[in-house]
Amino acid sequence: MIIENDCLDEIQKIWSNNNKGYISYECNQRSINDEDMLKIVYKEEGIVNGYAVLYFRKDFCELEGYPNRIIDIPDKVAYVWEIVTDIEYLRKGVASSILNYIKTKYKGYSLYSCIELSNIPSFKLHTKMGFSTIYEFKEDDGCEYAMMEAKL
Repeated sequence: MIIENDCLDEIQKIWSNNNKGYISYECNQRSINDEDMLKIVYKEEGIVNGYAVLYFRKDFCELEGYPNRIIDIPDKVAYVWEIVTDIEYLRKGVASSILNYIKTKYKGYSLYSCIELSNIPSFKLHTKMGFSTIYEFKEDDGCEYAMMEAKL
């Protein structure tokens, strides 16, 4: 079952227990505390299995500190701020279910997600779900990223 804007303590716990360093504490705290960000929670039998956070403004690259090379960013935009599955539920379709929910609910939107290239499972998931790389970039710390887009 998908629920919205609930289970914030569980979201924090899942991030704490499962983050592999791809999402900073500051980004996670912003996603939990920012009322303009939509929290999408996958819950089964009373247990939160995973979640995603969506941001709906065009300034997502600037907020994340990423270069913005998106030409003519559309009005209907959603950015996957973070998506995390509890380690006990990996490879059980949790993240796919969340992304399918987003794709259905936000039909007509352009959906963006920035993936660290070393995060192979996330990159594969996004590709499987219809995202394509629109540009890549390297941060000062040497980490390489792909900005991905899916037209819904």
